[in-house]
Amino acid sequence: MISKTKFSSSIDYIDFKILNNVNDKNYKVTIKHLEKAVTKTGFFVLKNSPISSKITKSLFEQYKLFFKKPPSEKNKVNMLNTNSNRGWGPSKSEQVNNNFNPDYKEIFDCGPQIDYDHKFKNLPYYASNIWPKDMPLLKKTAISFYNQCNELGIILLNKIAKVINLPENYFSDKFDLPMALLRCNFYPERPTFSADKDYGIAPHTDYGCLTLLFTEGEPGLEIKTLSGKWEKIYAKQEDIIINFGDMLQLWSNEIVKATQHRVHGSKNVRYSIPFFFNPRHDTLISEINKKKLLAGEYLAYKFDTTYQHRK
Repeated sequence: MISKTKFSSSIDYIDFKILNNVNDKNYKVTIKHLEKAVTKTGFFVLKNSPISSKITKSLFEQYKLFFKKPPSEKNKVNMLNTNSNRGWGPSKSEQVNNNFNPDYKEIFDCGPQIDYDHKFKNLPYYASNIWPKDMPLLKKTAISFYNQCNELGIILLNKIAKVINLPENYFSDKFDLPMALLRCNFYPERPTFSADKDYGIAPHTDYGCLTLLFTEGEPGLEIKTLSGKWEKIYAKQEDIIINFGDMLQLWSNEIVKATQHRVHGSKNVRYSIPFFFNPRHDTLISEINKKKLLAGEYLAYKFDTTYQHRK
């Protein structure tokens, strides 16, 4: 656990209870901090989140049990055997930056589940989730957590709409069937033979809209500050680290800032749970010279150039 008094100097710590209460005396100041995070730093830490620490801890416990399984068991849900990004990805199954080696981490991904006849049902990034058959609690906890993150995500996006001069409910109808992705990252101990091009996750910007990152309080994530220096983010276990991706930057005509970040890796094993919140597949995010770009097309391109088995 990190020290309660240790903070990151370049980012804002925003209280959700104040952010979600327009009558709070500190609401206007909080909105100013949000505006700075959205348009300049690209990151903030959310305190007093409505997502309980109990379900977060439970999900971490379930993911840890999964990652401790032998490779033969994890291979039963290997995303290599799918046409999407569902299930387990072994170390180096993702490469977020072609200037560096594939990322030294394992992942487990799940996404939206369409259980009825729908035009999106057979699209790769609405594919069915796959779960280890002997871990029903992982599936149950992850689905519940996923749904809670969806709810928080739209609240935050509607607050962001306010600071970039859009109607407050602008995003609501565009996330009714989001291409959201819930992941757990497992960062093993950094090998002694690692070189300059080896990272837990290499320098990159996220390619979606909004990312909610849950940690166990162990620092590891670093962001590139406005001065060009790399700085670690400090957040307590019950906090959520929030950042914005390339899609939202494009969608907002470059008003929203997508900021580079990385995880170098260390001698300590580390886990994190990011939730990537993205709109419905057919959402128009850009139109240049009468050429329309849909969210699903954009996200598919990014996925297909990042996951090794999709290249």
